[in-house]
This record gives sequence, C-alpha cells and structure tokens, in this order.
Amino acid sequence: MQRLLPCSVCLIFLLYIAGCKDDELISPIPEIAFDQFIKYPDAAGRDTAVDFIFTIRDGDGDIGFRENEFDNSCGADNFNLYLAYEEKSGNAYRPKKLWLEVVEVTPACDTLVYFDSVQVKFNQRMQYIEPQGNSRDIEASVRYRMDYASALILLSQAGRFEFRIRDRAEHFSNSAYSDDLLLVR
Repeated sequence: MQRLLPCSVCLIFLLYIAGCKDDELISPIPEIAFDQFIKYPDAAGRDTAVDFIFTIRDGDGDIGFRENEFDNSCGADNFNLYLAYEEKSGNAYRPKKLWLEVVEVTPACDTLVYFDSVQVKFNQRMQYIEPQGNSRDIEASVRYRMDYASALILLSQAGRFEFRIRDRAEHFSNSAYSDDLLLVR
C-alpha cells in the first residue's frame, strides 16, 4: 500500500519550489570573476598581445565612466579597473616591482616626486556599460587588451593578476585573481 504525503508537506514543498525563481537579486556592489586570456602570437610564435577577459555582475547599473566624466580635483582617482601583476616564483606569487620615479599629487595640490619600488599595475578607465531594458542589472563580459608596447614588456614569463573594479557609487568589487599567464617570448 502506498503512503501519501500529508497535504501540508506538499504545500510547503510547492511554495519552496515557487520561491526558487530566476529573479535573483544582484547586489549593488559589483562582483567580478576571471574568465580567460586570449593570446595573439606573431609569425615567430612570440606573444605580442593578450586579451584579459573577466565578467561583471552589478545590481544598480553604475559601471564605468562616460567619455566626458573626469574628476579634475587634485589627487583624484580617475581609474575604475585596478590590475596588479604578481610574478610566479615556484608555487608562490610575489608582486612584480620596478624602481620608478613617482609623481604624486595630494588632495591639497602638492606635488611629491620621489623614487620607490612600486608594483607593476595596469590601472585603467572602463567605459560606461549601459544596462539593457528596464532593469538596472548588469551582467557583462569585459575585454582589456594588453599589447607588447604597453604591457607585455613589463611582465615576467609566468604570473597572474589580482584585480578589482570600482563603480560610480565608489563601491569596490571583490578582489579576484586571474589564472596563470604564461608568455612565449
């Protein structure tokens, strides 16, 4: 003889399934994840350009700057994509550093010039991403191109990137890491 579930248990189960919709709330604080590298070799097989691809999820649609948006105040941070390079050493990673002349403008408009060992970074301005339709949610894939002249010359043969973004409301995303980037030189 089959045993039937009580109606109250069936009702609770049906309410649970009905509550599991695809209408997932996306946080207004951006979430990022590494997707992949696409390398572009020259005729000799040496990598001359790399596309760094990652995904973004944001619940309030405030990712990126419009072309005319620039903060001219002293010491302003006009970047919203922060990439810091770490070179691989055995099974560990360490910040790749160079001795550079650093020019820093303070919020009081003082200019400081000094030499320091600074981590190789590729901070950029991401363009504005327009939310689709009536929703403010953004789920997008971002492609950042690094070519030999601007970036690859500074990188080690093996390493990874720690990266994060900042939205227009000044929320920083989670920090994420890329897979290892192995360059053919």
